[in-house]
Amino acid sequence: MNKLKIGVLASAMTMFAMSSIAATPEQECQKLKDDYNVIYASKGFCFKDPEAKAKFGNENCFTSKPKFSEREQQRLDEIKARQKELNCK
Repeated sequence: MNKLKIGVLASAMTMFAMSSIAATPEQECQKLKDDYNVIYASKGFCFKDPEAKAKFGNENCFTSKPKFSEREQQRLDEIKARQKELNCK
């Protein structure tokens, strides 16, 4: 998936989250998972998970060990912490 598509997807996901008044824990877990994967996809990560592959593709992937900016790593850490709070699977 190219960076433009990833950016559009990330924007759409943000708009969806802002429009959700009361998300269930399951919905929030899915959004967090998608947000996490968007960051990875934007760095050229090659997904092994079939669900992530189907959603984000591996057409433009080139790494299994992406490098993140400090801000990206901070957001990834925030997502993981929230997933733990919600007991996401």
